[in-house]
Amino acid sequence: MRRVFELASLRKDARALKSPRQWGERQAIQSRCDRARAREKDLYASRYLSRVEQTRRRLIDEAAQKSFDLKPAWAEHDRFDAAATLRQAQREVREAHHQRIARIDDFESQKLRELVQRSMRENNWRGKAREEFGRVTDRRSGIERRGRRNRPRQR
Repeated sequence: MRRVFELASLRKDARALKSPRQWGERQAIQSRCDRARAREKDLYASRYLSRVEQTRRRLIDEAAQKSFDLKPAWAEHDRFDAAATLRQAQREVREAHHQRIARIDDFESQKLRELVQRSMRENNWRGKAREEFGRVTDRRSGIERRGRRNRPRQR
């Protein structure tokens, strides 16, 4: 939930970018991540059954490995349940898909955060020269400019 909110707020902040270059970078990030999400969803839909089958085979191979505990063969229960193995494989395939989508979201969040921070630094430079010039060309006398000298010291 936090990740979704963070991504939405970064997208909102990125919409407020001012320069065309910043806007173009935002569009490039957005389109790249949208394409990656669409590609992942298409691959998930088209290869779901083969991924489930591969995961099911891996689970069966892991369950069939010889264990080195000191238990007699007649005391162990059968660890193979076809329906449970299939459900576990489906669960793992769905979880892997969600993790790939989350990595795409994290990448987009990171790039948008960098872009927003960089644009804030760039946009804050406007008016800096005017402020510095005004500070340097202060026409008050020396004592007035040094207001701290007139204050009593605190101990």
